[in-house]
Amino acid sequence: MTERVAGHFGSYVHQAHAPLNSGDGPQYNFYVHEAVSRLATRVRTSLAIAEDDRHWLYQRFVYPSGFRRARSLLHDHGTVLIAGPPGSGRRAAALILLHELSDGAGNFHELPDTQDDTTDRALDTALIGEHDRMLLDLSSSDAERYNTVQAELSDFRSVVATRSARLVVVLPQQSDHLQRQDLHWLTTEIERPDGGRLLMRYLRQDGIRPDPADLATPQLTQYTADATMEDLAKLAGQIRRARDADGAAGDFRRWCDRAMAERADSRKPRVADFMAQLTGRQRALALSLAMFHGRDPAIVLRAANTLQDILGHPGDDRPRLDHTDLAAEFKAVEAGTGKDGGVRFRVLGYDAAIRAHFWTYFSDLRQQFRDWVRDCVTWHDLPQETRKELIGWFAEQCLASGRPQDLWWLAEQWAGRHAGRLLADISQALTEGLNHDGFGRAFRQRIYEWSLVAGLPRDLRQALVVVCSQVMAVRHPDQALVRLHHLARASGSGDDQAFEALLGLARKGGRLFRMLLGRLQPERWPTDAALLLAMAAVAVRTRGLFRSTAVRERLTAGWAAVLRHRPYEEWREPLADWLTAALATGPHLESLLDVVVDAAARAPGVLARLHTVARDWVPAVPAEAVERRTLFAALECRIDAAQGIEPPVPSL
Repeated sequence: MTERVAGHFGSYVHQAHAPLNSGDGPQYNFYVHEAVSRLATRVRTSLAIAEDDRHWLYQRFVYPSGFRRARSLLHDHGTVLIAGPPGSGRRAAALILLHELSDGAGNFHELPDTQDDTTDRALDTALIGEHDRMLLDLSSSDAERYNTVQAELSDFRSVVATRSARLVVVLPQQSDHLQRQDLHWLTTEIERPDGGRLLMRYLRQDGIRPDPADLATPQLTQYTADATMEDLAKLAGQIRRARDADGAAGDFRRWCDRAMAERADSRKPRVADFMAQLTGRQRALALSLAMFHGRDPAIVLRAANTLQDILGHPGDDRPRLDHTDLAAEFKAVEAGTGKDGGVRFRVLGYDAAIRAHFWTYFSDLRQQFRDWVRDCVTWHDLPQETRKELIGWFAEQCLASGRPQDLWWLAEQWAGRHAGRLLADISQALTEGLNHDGFGRAFRQRIYEWSLVAGLPRDLRQALVVVCSQVMAVRHPDQALVRLHHLARASGSGDDQAFEALLGLARKGGRLFRMLLGRLQPERWPTDAALLLAMAAVAVRTRGLFRSTAVRERLTAGWAAVLRHRPYEEWREPLADWLTAALATGPHLESLLDVVVDAAARAPGVLARLHTVARDWVPAVPAEAVERRTLFAALECRIDAAQGIEPPVPSL
């Protein structure tokens, strides 16, 4: 890999996922792109698009009580701490506070909520850039981390102020008794916005404008009074989908009734009574149908039989023709086959309620349910869309029941045994966890631990590259970069997907570029030497990067390590390419020459080799001979000065 980088110093201008094609063979490449495309339907895939997400939220945001004071504190003191009851929309309020400050200066980013290996401190001041807008979400943090962050917050805030940055902190629920006295004055509590107003705002953005009387029905009034902000947003989406399904037909009340029927809570009492009347075989069929809702009867039957086998449930030893036929079995569980051939429960919302019922009232069987999903996903003839839906519904239940480990256990089970065929499924299982508000941090931590393991199964490693670059990078780019860096270091010579994804992420923002430069240890890791050379190729051609003092200093240190510790054959051509790029930079040429001369001066004997590389570089392009000789003369003067030879370095 290092030789490939050295030979193509200026060629790293790719799309972030395009290099995932390299070196894996056409069949494996197909599975890689399947994984990426599946995730693309679920998440935004670039840091730039995150701004669109905030704008989307801004259009639907209802200002809660306490927001005006939060805005004032942020304006006057650069920091505000947001408290509030569960479901009040604290994170949304924090995002809007920072979004309102958008003026084109600085970066908008979320501070890491895991410490990883970048610092021993909970809050790393190196992550604060000039005029940055930063979010620190502690809503799912435990007491230990919350106390650690509070102890460091004063020092962190002083750097925030020095760099004219802004910081909004979302506090954990019920944290009053843990909060330090010196932070009370920066804290404001927001209250839950009016649910009816929020629902109306969402609906209007989707072109739905119901009459006030339509929103005043007892059922909807009670729901909007009690539901969380997230649940109201989901209800609005379900109403929109009901509208879209009806086309020109139907009206708001019809759409709303259908959407409310999809809320599982309204079906739970009836489902509990219904389940009590079923036999074991019928319960297996009901759960299978709930997990494969709308699918072919043969799939549902196979799933039910597989579930019974896993549970050790005795089968029916009678001849098959003596059994009840499948149509009758479906009728017994209040289901039937539609015109499209798919089987569904006759009562709307029954599938969600039955899934919730099994994970709640058969809690001792959750591990067997996990094993069942593992086996079903591996069926060769199970369509991709069906696998996707199955994993989504399983993730919903296992996360709701506090079992995130079930998802990463499945990822490990599916990896390394199916030649890449289940790469999209592994990626989806991890994505479901990463996108979960309560367990996202646990998944980021688990992925960090995986990234440190040598010899990970190939499919798991590839899935980690996909979810880090396509999912984690949207909200947590710093943490994605750390994990990709570890994966790149551990990659073999024929497995450079992590390397390419890491470069793609670093190119998306100057802050991330500087962060990766600061992490490199070319003297210890050959991969880091290759990364340094590749990043130098980007920096020397990007004015916004090489004009940065921090970037120049880190490039100098990185070049020095490469020149001192890596073979001459590795860096000879990249160094010549650096001179070629420097020739086109006009007024910044001097600073770029200073970088390589200062770097070479730190390694004994390298200044002479730098001179040789530059001398051989001059005649390589006859059409540029005059300009190259001028640059070479300036470089010679700098080399002499670095060796203590007078006269001083002239200007170009």
